[in-house]
Formats: sequence, structure tokens, C-alpha cells
Amino acid sequence: MHSQSIEEKAIQTYQNNLLFLQEKQPQVYEKIIALESALENGHYKERYELQYKEEGYFDVQEIATSKWLYSSDSNNYAKVAAQSINYEKKDNLFETFYNVYISEDDAKTYIDAPITDSSYSASAQIISYANRYAQDRDAKMKKIYKFIFFGTGLGTHLLEIHKKIHANVYFIIENDLELFRLSLFVTDYQQLTLNGAILYFSVFDDEDEFIENARKFFNEMFIYNQYLKYFAMLNHPEEKIKEFQKFIVGQGYLVFNYSAMTVSNLRPLEHLKEGYKILDISNRLLADSKVQEKPFLILGAGPSLLANIEWLQKNQDKFLIVAVSAMLSSLEKYNIKPAIITHTHGFDDALPHVQKVKDMRFFDDTLLLFSTFTTPTFLSYFKKENIYLFQGTSTFKERFSGLGSSNIGALTYGLLTKFGLKNIYLLGLDFAINQKTGESHADSHAHLKKFDIEKTSYALEEDINYIDSLIITKGNFKEKVKTNLIFNGFKKQCELFNKIFTLDDTKTYNLSDGAFIKGTLPLHTNDNQLVELPHLHRETLIQEIKRIFEEHSENYLTPRDIEAIHNKLEYIQNLKNIIESYAEKKYATMDKFHYHTLGLFRDILGEEANRDAADLNMVFEYYLKYISGYIFDIINTRSLQNEKRHIKELKKLISTQLLKIVNFYQEYLEEYLTEIEKED
Repeated sequence: MHSQSIEEKAIQTYQNNLLFLQEKQPQVYEKIIALESALENGHYKERYELQYKEEGYFDVQEIATSKWLYSSDSNNYAKVAAQSINYEKKDNLFETFYNVYISEDDAKTYIDAPITDSSYSASAQIISYANRYAQDRDAKMKKIYKFIFFGTGLGTHLLEIHKKIHANVYFIIENDLELFRLSLFVTDYQQLTLNGAILYFSVFDDEDEFIENARKFFNEMFIYNQYLKYFAMLNHPEEKIKEFQKFIVGQGYLVFNYSAMTVSNLRPLEHLKEGYKILDISNRLLADSKVQEKPFLILGAGPSLLANIEWLQKNQDKFLIVAVSAMLSSLEKYNIKPAIITHTHGFDDALPHVQKVKDMRFFDDTLLLFSTFTTPTFLSYFKKENIYLFQGTSTFKERFSGLGSSNIGALTYGLLTKFGLKNIYLLGLDFAINQKTGESHADSHAHLKKFDIEKTSYALEEDINYIDSLIITKGNFKEKVKTNLIFNGFKKQCELFNKIFTLDDTKTYNLSDGAFIKGTLPLHTNDNQLVELPHLHRETLIQEIKRIFEEHSENYLTPRDIEAIHNKLEYIQNLKNIIESYAEKKYATMDKFHYHTLGLFRDILGEEANRDAADLNMVFEYYLKYISGYIFDIINTRSLQNEKRHIKELKKLISTQLLKIVNFYQEYLEEYLTEIEKED
């Protein structure tokens, strides 16, 4: 081809790509336009040069080193890349569901177990079936529905791989913006969408942008997430692959499953029945009050707390202290009086935090800000008149705002920022392990764990554990600190709360020698700013907070709240009708069964328009994400024999387990309404 026509074609391809990105991927488009502007104005110097070789292919040369990206025919590279892609359930893939084995006999033990007992109560039968018929690593998939590219190069391999697999959803990742821009001259990205495929891009993203784009890709057709195959160019850094691994293991449906969410959703009714108050934590609850400008000190259970305990003893009167419940025995031991204690854990393994306290009367004047997820047994240790519960995932107090997090330290920070406070201090919110001992928490914590601090990296082929795998992150005082994935996730929750709730003139100072939290200011405990803080009249200020809490609390359901429960029951009956209709139908082929099962999932989640049932819809979303990997692994297994028998069994399993969840909610809510009607 003549050099002029090659150049014209490349420019036309580039223009077509810009139009495509402008319409479909505006964030990527804006980055390309910004780079073009920087090149034109001399603010950025090109590092690469795109060249067309006489042999008939494009390559990229790094100007500083004269090294080539491909050093061979990039078209041949694309073909070899496509040949390397297979349909096996191993090699170059991410598993997004628990690889557990449940025997047939073990699965039977969960048949009559209520869904609040275990995440296996409504899933063991399906997992066991998948173990028997689908989870052979040598088995092949019928189709690859979702695919990830780590590194675009000039993009030629993307089209070749697409020609082979025709996936429905692609995630295209490239760290190097200049290199990606050059690919726009060579590869027509719109070609990837001609069969209806959906594209998600992560180009020159920072960590937060990457996670957000990964989330969008992950949630698109999530039923096909069971095995996510990928291709990684050798020049693309492994870090993005590891970031995606970390993203997967931190998924909500894995960390806080549908069973725990069911307990969290329904427990508020139990507390209301016993007369406990629920607090409306609507935005700015403490704004324009006597305490808004006062310094609030959050005490977490991280290693930094006990490391600074002497300072805290001497300076406690300068702050309104808000402490997490894990530190109750330490507060008593060191005679530190908190204004507020917070708690959110909904299971009895949190009881040691109160059982280690020698005399609970030490906290008689402390306000208790607990999640409605809290167990009744835990509540029984405290003075009822000082307990103010707030909603998390539940919505039974229809007008009341709520807030949720799986970590009480992050949640406490979220609450104080949501309240509209302007001076917040953090101590013990390390979100990192002890850098010398490897310990996860202060030594009074009931779930103290010790890590091997020498191991802070892992190979790509290793399984990543959300708790045990250590990583490096930016430190608050140190350049870098060691943490694990779960602490890193809690830190990000803090950063999200900061972004959503913090007022423009709010200052948050982090006194912890742990991970750096975006939006906070590092501050050592010996800083003059803290030395000069005046002592507070804490009793008066605590009474002011209590007065506000009382004004915004209710220990009963209003007529509108009861109407919302009836709306939930209507939602549940609609789901029941959908599931029963699915169960009654007959499906001649696996393809038809596949199609109708997709429709079932869509119909269930399509009920989210019912505002009063948003909490229930979240339960089903978590359940379907939890279980769909096993179901569609079976459907998508190429070697599956006697498909009609499997269709019959799978239809029965799916409908039975879904109805188990639906019936549990229906019976619970109907029984509750009957009880309160008797009381009236």
C-alpha cells in the first residue's frame, strides 16, 4: 500500500475513534484531547514514534532508547495472541466465587436451616451440584462472555481475539495514555462492538478511577463473572492485574453475604418490639449546635491507640471522645471516659468486648450509638435510656436516614462527618498492621491477629486472601506501611465518607501511625496545636448531644412505616409469582433454559423500583451475585451430558432456594404485623 494512503487511513481511523470515544467513552476522550493539547503547546514531549514498516505492519519505537514495542510483525503478534486464548477453566483467568466443596450429604443438612443461619442455607444444594458436574478444571466452557485486556499496545490483538471469542463485554486497560493514543491510528475500536459487545475502558486511570471502571465492568452481566479470562501484554505492568484481583476479593457479596444482610435487615423490628429508640441520622444532625465546633476524637482499635495511651489519659478532657466498642475494657483500665461508644457488629462473637469490662457502671453516663444490626444480648449490657440505634441496610423507619459499613471505625468517622461536625481527630484508625510486631489491633481486641510482616507481595498465580494477604500502602507518618486488603477496604470507606459528607470547612486530623487517609491531615500527638486546646465542659456538651438525639429518635413504627412493610410484602408476593411461573415452565434445550434463567434474574432485580423494598432488593442482588457463578458455570460447561436432566434439576434447585428466601421474609413480616395489630 502506498505510504500516503496508509497515512490517510491511519488519520481516518484516528478520527473515527475520536468520534466513537466522544460519544461512548467521554472520560477517555477528554484525556486524549488533553494530551493532544499538551503536545501542541509543547507542555509534553512525545516518548514514542509510530512507524509503518516495509513488511506491512505498524510498530512503536521508544525515542529515548530506540527500543521497539513489538520488534516483529504486530499483525502476527495479534494472531499468536488469539491462538493463546482457550476455553479452559484454568490459566489467565479470575475466579469470582468461592471454590468450596460441599458433598451431597453435607448439602442436605442445610435444607431446613433458616437463611439467617448461614450463607449456605440457600446455596449449599446449588454449590454441591456445581461441584459434581461443572468444576472440573479440565472441562471447557462453551463461550467466553466477558474478557479483559491488560495492555492495548497498538490494539491489533484486541480485534483478533474478538474474532475468535466474540465476547459480550470487554474491559480494556492501558496505563500509558500516549501509547493508547497511538493505537487509535491503527485499530478501529468500534469494530469490537459490531456484534453488540459492551466496552469498558480504563486508560491512564488513578487507583480510584480504575476501581470505579472495574466495578462497572464487573456489574455488567454479572451472571457471567464465574471465570473472567484475560490477556496481558508483556510490557504491561502486573500491578493492574493484582489491583483487579484485590478488587474481586473485596466484593460486597463475598465480604458481607446475603444471610448476614438478612439479619441486618430484620433485626430493627426486634429492637422496636423491645422499645429501643431508633435515631434519624439525617445529614447535619449536630450542625448549628453547641458541639459542632468542638473537637471530637474518634478512638479506633488500631495499634496506635495503646501506643499513645499516656497522652490520651492526660488530654482526654480536651475532646469529646467517640470510641469503638472493641476498646471498652481498655477505656475502663486507663480511666478514659468516652462521650459516645459506637458499635455495629451483629453477632455474638463481639460479646467479649463487654464481658472483659469489670464494672459496666463505668459507662453509665456514656451515650451509646449502635447500629440496628447489634445483637439484643450486646444491648442488654448497657443502660437502655442511653442507647440510640441507627439504621444500616434496613429501611423500616421509612423517613429516617441510615448508614452502613462493615468496619466500626470507618462507620464512626462516617457518622461524625454526616452529623456536620467541623473538628474531627482520629487515633487508632490505623488501617494498617503494627509495623514492628505484625499485630492487627490493640491487644485488648477480641479478634487480634498476627501477620508475617516479611511477606508483603504475592505472585499472580497465588490465591489472594482478603484478610491474610499483605500489601504496601502510603503511610500517614511513614512513607509506606504494611496493611491487608480488608484494612485497605475500610480505609477507602473512610475516604468515601469524607468525600460525600464532609463540609468545606471541616478539618480532620489523623494522629495514627498507620495508613494515610485521603482528606485528612497528619498530626502528631505532641504538636502545639493539640497542646493549646482548652479543656471542655464535657458533661454539659454530652447532655446537649443527648437532647438532640432524643428529639430525633422514635421507638415505634408510624402508620407510614407500617404501610411500607405492606409494600415490602407486595414486593415479596410479586417475586413469588415470578419464581413460581419460572418453576412451572418446561424448557426443551439448555439454551432456552439459559435464556429464561437470565430473564428470571432480570425480573427479580427489576423490582428495585419499589422504594420501600430497596433493602430486600439488595439481599437478592447479593444472593444472585453469590450464587450465579455456580449456576452459569454448569450451564456453560461444554462437556455436560444429558442436558434435559440437568435442566430439570437446576430449575428445581434455583426456584426452591429463591422461594426459601422469599418465604422466610414473607412469614417473618406477616407474623410481625400480626403481633403489632394484636397490641393495638
